[in-house]
Amino acid sequence: MNLMDGVKNLFGNSRSFTQAAAERRPAAGQANPYAGIFAEPPASVEPHVAYRFVSTAGKRFDAIAVELGFADTSKIERVVAHCRREQQAGRSASLADAAVALGVLTSEQVQTIVAAQTLRLHVDANAYSTPACITWLNDLERRGFRLKIERVSAKELLSLREKFNSDHGATGDGRDLDQIEKGIELFLSAAAIGANDLRILVRERDAEVQIRWRGDYRVSETWSMNRDAGERLIRAIYVGLATVKPASYNPQEFQDAQITARHSLPDSGLESIRLIRGPMYPEDQKCSFMVARLQYNPDAKPSFTAVLRPLALRTPDAPKGEFSISGMTARQRELAQEILYKPHGMVIATGPTGSGKTSTLYEFMKEQARLFPTSSQITIENPPEYPYPWAITLTANDNFVQMIKYSLRMDPDIILLSEIRAGDEGVAAVQAAMTGHFVWTTLHVTDPYMALSRLETIDHVRLTREITCDHELMVSLIAQRVVQVLCKDCRVRLTAKPEAIPKKISERIATWGDLSRVYVRGPGCPACDGQGVTGRQGVMEIIVSDEELMDDYRSQGMRVARRNHRIKPTSDKSMLGNAMDCVFDGLFDPIDVHRGVSPILAHAEGL
Repeated sequence: MNLMDGVKNLFGNSRSFTQAAAERRPAAGQANPYAGIFAEPPASVEPHVAYRFVSTAGKRFDAIAVELGFADTSKIERVVAHCRREQQAGRSASLADAAVALGVLTSEQVQTIVAAQTLRLHVDANAYSTPACITWLNDLERRGFRLKIERVSAKELLSLREKFNSDHGATGDGRDLDQIEKGIELFLSAAAIGANDLRILVRERDAEVQIRWRGDYRVSETWSMNRDAGERLIRAIYVGLATVKPASYNPQEFQDAQITARHSLPDSGLESIRLIRGPMYPEDQKCSFMVARLQYNPDAKPSFTAVLRPLALRTPDAPKGEFSISGMTARQRELAQEILYKPHGMVIATGPTGSGKTSTLYEFMKEQARLFPTSSQITIENPPEYPYPWAITLTANDNFVQMIKYSLRMDPDIILLSEIRAGDEGVAAVQAAMTGHFVWTTLHVTDPYMALSRLETIDHVRLTREITCDHELMVSLIAQRVVQVLCKDCRVRLTAKPEAIPKKISERIATWGDLSRVYVRGPGCPACDGQGVTGRQGVMEIIVSDEELMDDYRSQGMRVARRNHRIKPTSDKSMLGNAMDCVFDGLFDPIDVHRGVSPILAHAEGL
């Protein structure tokens, strides 16, 4: 099947889109059969105008109010009925005035609707008064378009036309035949190898097409493009190919759509293509994505004959560098590797604000991307704190649950939910892990073993320990703190300054080791700028879940489960235990550990 023939089948050979739309409108019984249908400028006028087409322009006031979500259909129908009654009584009434009077819309919402109805036209001042231009503008007004016309110089017009074409394709509404042809070719190419998913990632400097083939995402070298071309391609696919979609294309919103592939790509073997698109971080650079899930008809086989460019698939670029987390011990590195190779499940990092949780999860996910560069990572944060160039980063605005739902339709392998703060968020994160995804998240609790109790407190019906205490679901709990590191040039031995530590705390420290190895903060020196410390270092506890731990938690509670798990020879030390190792290595002042990590207990109690 020739690609251009496919486009012609969709849009009526060489007829314009608006001609095709007009011909589909019934004429009989209508006062204005072309109401709301945009009339393209005639050939003699087209070079002298520039405009960015707005899909709501020319639509009825009541339709736009519903489309924008300002009011539901029943309320708008009440306004319309009110206006009819007023007109029957011989009184003039507009929908806008009635909607405000009845409290259905605010004045600001009315202004927004009027702006949405308005089509802004830039017209060459020298061509504005020509008969052809006047006829075209009058035709638009008869079709119900509210026009805002700005006369510009020929030089200004050229600049505007270049900008609008670059931003939105040749016609300004996404129906760019060249880009639609490319979209068809891309889907046919993906279908030819039996790809499951396809995504277009528009980043700050370029756009990348990735294909999930045989379970792995790979980059198509031949489909690499600049970011403007990527934006045009997404828009053309969404506006020009999708058959089930919202009424208008909004680059700043998440939108679903569907392509009925058995009609638009009849020889591809595809039944349908599900789309989701929207903005991704950094939004201020207009970065965006589109994910397409290809669904095949099991009884159909590809039979098209078009010559397609090779996809030239390669492994995505992995992040550079090595896995490195401040303060991580050798045992913790082993446990970290065990976590990173888990196929699915949930990892909760715990600690107060400023304890380093976000930095730690960033390094874990970065290492996952190094180990498994063909996997898909999606992060959901409010606001994003680190750039994840290898992932899709979504910005949540107190709508974490909705963002998780969006992310699950984007074919992820690994998801980061920056924080669980409410029951719905916890349930959504748990369900994502239950359905085969790897989920990273955080909770504000002081002890990692308290995370499961905290979830139960958040929602005692849907997040009970009977649900969450599953070692294949809850695969790991991590505790994290950061502690100031003593200056080696001016630190002071505790034995030389015993008054620096309260007697009871010193007695507890003595149960951990020789007090002669303990240092406290010194007076400050040039090496530390008079601070007594030279930086900060992390201290952690990593818990890798197992069946016994979860059985103990369910049947005997947190304290018993914690004690039994910590005494296992394969388990990590407690966070206090790891911090005390640093105390006896002369790195930490015991007071900083006591105040910033955990109250110092006797050795037997602090394991």
